[in-house]
Amino acid sequence: MLRQRLNMIVAAVGLMLVIASCSGCYKIDGVVETFGYEGRDLYLIEYLPSRITKFDSCKVNHGKFQMRGVIDSTRLVFLCKGDRPIIPIYMEKGRTKVTIMPTEMTASGTRQNDLFYSFLQKKIAIDNRFEDLSQRRSSMSRSGFDSRKMELVQDSLRMIVDECEEMICSFMDQNYNEPAAVGVFMMLSAGPSTEISPLLRRILDSAPKEFLDKSYIKYYTGRVNYARID
Repeated sequence: MLRQRLNMIVAAVGLMLVIASCSGCYKIDGVVETFGYEGRDLYLIEYLPSRITKFDSCKVNHGKFQMRGVIDSTRLVFLCKGDRPIIPIYMEKGRTKVTIMPTEMTASGTRQNDLFYSFLQKKIAIDNRFEDLSQRRSSMSRSGFDSRKMELVQDSLRMIVDECEEMICSFMDQNYNEPAAVGVFMMLSAGPSTEISPLLRRILDSAPKEFLDKSYIKYYTGRVNYARID
């Protein structure tokens, strides 16, 4: 009886250790449906202002790839083919499904990836509407146009810009405490400019201190000499 109890305790402790060891496990399952990936090496690389870190790698085999590992915190990395970034992915606890197609690249299945790519899909939809209307405006300019119709198109373009800005600010307001918000800000602030846009200033002016203390945000605010006046 004593031996049985000891065995049960050992088994229970062993199970707890297994659970604890997997508490930071990430799993990435990918499907590739586009040319140029078969047999190629893919990498998960983190790009920070101070360093570049390669976390994992695998080879595409029959249009599929897998990565597994343990992490101590959620990280925003890029899935890269060689040294070329393909799409951003959040390395986090759970199983992430990555799809690479000629017309779409997505990562889903975990909280931060779902948040980030849900935002991205909304922004792409708005951007496409803006692009379609811009092309219509260009076509009107080339073929001769009614000034009133052109004013209506211009008004519609301004409304789309305002809609996009409100969508972005609403997302940030709701998710400042999520790592996905930093990824969105990184995307919006990409580029060498040292001038801060009105949209980014609005985001930073509304952000809690915890968001401003994130390493990339501190790097960006230092680069553009941003200082909030409370």
